[in-house]
Amino acid sequence: MPLLKCFTWCSGRRHDLKSQLDDVDDYENVQGEESDEERIDCDDKNTSHHNGTKLVYFACETPQQRIIDLLRSINNSVETFTIEKDCVDYIRPIINKVFLIIDGLPPMTLIEAIESLKQIDSVFFYAPYSDIIAEIGEQEHDYLVNLCETENRLLHSLRKSLVELDKHTVTLSIYNKKDTAIRDLSKETGSYLLFQLFIHLLKNMPKTAQAKKDMITVCRNYYRGNLTELKNIDDFDQTYKSVDAIPWFTKRTFVDKFINKALRTEDIEVLYQCRFYIMDLSEQLEIKFLEQKKKQKDVLKIYRGLKLSHDELVNFQNSIGNLIATNEYLLTSSERSVAYNFATKSAKNEDVVRALFEYHVDLNVVQKIVIADIREYSAFPEEAEVLVDVGAVFQIDSCEYNAEDDLWHIQMHATDQGADSAAEYVEYQKKKMAESNISLMFGNLLLENGEYAKAERYFDTILNCSNPNDEEIACIFFNFGRTHRLKGDFNRAIKCYNRAYNLHMSARPKRLASAGKTLNGLGVVYSEQGRQLRAEEFFQRAMKLYKKSIPKNHVDVAGTLINLGTLDYDRQDYDQAAFKYLKAKKIYDSSLPPGHPNHALPRVNLGNVYLATEDYTKACEEYEVALKLQQISLPSNHPEIAHTLHNLAIVKTHLGNVEQAKQCLE
Repeated sequence: MPLLKCFTWCSGRRHDLKSQLDDVDDYENVQGEESDEERIDCDDKNTSHHNGTKLVYFACETPQQRIIDLLRSINNSVETFTIEKDCVDYIRPIINKVFLIIDGLPPMTLIEAIESLKQIDSVFFYAPYSDIIAEIGEQEHDYLVNLCETENRLLHSLRKSLVELDKHTVTLSIYNKKDTAIRDLSKETGSYLLFQLFIHLLKNMPKTAQAKKDMITVCRNYYRGNLTELKNIDDFDQTYKSVDAIPWFTKRTFVDKFINKALRTEDIEVLYQCRFYIMDLSEQLEIKFLEQKKKQKDVLKIYRGLKLSHDELVNFQNSIGNLIATNEYLLTSSERSVAYNFATKSAKNEDVVRALFEYHVDLNVVQKIVIADIREYSAFPEEAEVLVDVGAVFQIDSCEYNAEDDLWHIQMHATDQGADSAAEYVEYQKKKMAESNISLMFGNLLLENGEYAKAERYFDTILNCSNPNDEEIACIFFNFGRTHRLKGDFNRAIKCYNRAYNLHMSARPKRLASAGKTLNGLGVVYSEQGRQLRAEEFFQRAMKLYKKSIPKNHVDVAGTLINLGTLDYDRQDYDQAAFKYLKAKKIYDSSLPPGHPNHALPRVNLGNVYLATEDYTKACEEYEVALKLQQISLPSNHPEIAHTLHNLAIVKTHLGNVEQAKQCLE
């Protein structure tokens, strides 16, 4: 079983990710603008075949070969019909979406027959204008209606609809994946810490027109075909102001459903698309909360009625005393009767249980929660709605069944306990944000979270769409270097790092610390290529620049020490390797907050040294400490945790603990 070594911000990972760049130099080229027709045509080459959409052509009279040929230019598989029953019978068992092209004035019997066919996404009427078709277009249907009087219009509408359907399908696949409304902090401290950091980043990113456009676009893609919500989205686009954030959340339109769904996915890229509204809503809630706090200082009691699955109920029963954090804006009521009625109004269902949640919030004790009475904005003021901001932490006090009401009562209280454990690390990162570009920081966090493909797309967008300055461009190319290295594309990584280094060194004054960090990155690439002498040269050059530009106890110095120590390790000079790892550990201990994941790096590498020298007991101790540090600072599925478990399994095997080794590998 091979040992997995650990560099700073790397561990020999290999990810086969499709690159966003065909050539590094392409980044310097300004992309020409395309017309809508050209863009649709280009996109359609990929879209029309991979989403499985069926084209069905119904000719009210004689089928026209040129129309069939036109349809086949989009999709080779076109089914042609002239008999209504045959057409409907063909469509009925289809699983994929169907585009129905009706050539001529359709009989009403056909229109009635297709109303029940949920497979039909869009109907294209190819015919001269008529009152009959116009009337059909004005009615509401489960499918979209396209009126096409010319062949060019028909072709354009089909291509455009295929692109829109593809975007809709992709958006649904992202937003409709399994989501989580709460997080158990006894098991997911690391992911909570990162989630808090991302939310803080989102709330502090620049408010731009592009941010609003991003959210509107993804909402339109998601609600494609839902005429009611599309109208609401248009209204939001045209009239929304920041001060309207709370009123829009209470309207029960796409806003509250979509934003909370996005938050529950815990998908950083998804949250970034919604940053525009999340910034506003959290800001308005805090303003409202501070106003209320001046008037009220006692214990608030708020309630929520829910249906829980049996598994969810068991989790609550087994989690008494545990901390949980909310992954969404929590909509509650200050009136118990409102929540009680909601929980009990529906018929009993064997698959779910009815539950009434009671939350206690002591405003004299709890400082890190934002909670606002929003009934004045609500269309339903009698429901006495109270909204709790994202990331609130509660401790579960009890979970008891009331047989008379056939209702589970779950009681919990707000606490700062979970927030306090994350506060020091978050404050450390906030300081870093204040010293750097917050937009680039977001991409860095994507990389640290193991989201390499998303980070690359993000930096690509920043480079091409935000007019970055010279230093920002250098930082972007540095991160491209990291991304390419992580997926094993070493040649392109070297090109990107060299580009970043040259930009830093040609600046006036020279940016020596950043240039040193870039040399360190190049050293890691050369080391992974097996070019150890070249790697050492670049690590030493990095250290020389650090001496001129940053304190000797800077975390970047520690990172390069670990990398130099890893070269010593490869040469079997274990004493020198351990010396450098311990020196790096001392720097991290004095410079990083307790919850920072880099604390695990020297521990893992020391474990490697002890394993190589057959001191299995010490190796086991270091790996176990490293694992605990990683589990409290990284998401539970992070690859660094897998690497440490892998190495721990090797040690456990040597110590004769085969069953424990198997558990680690599992």
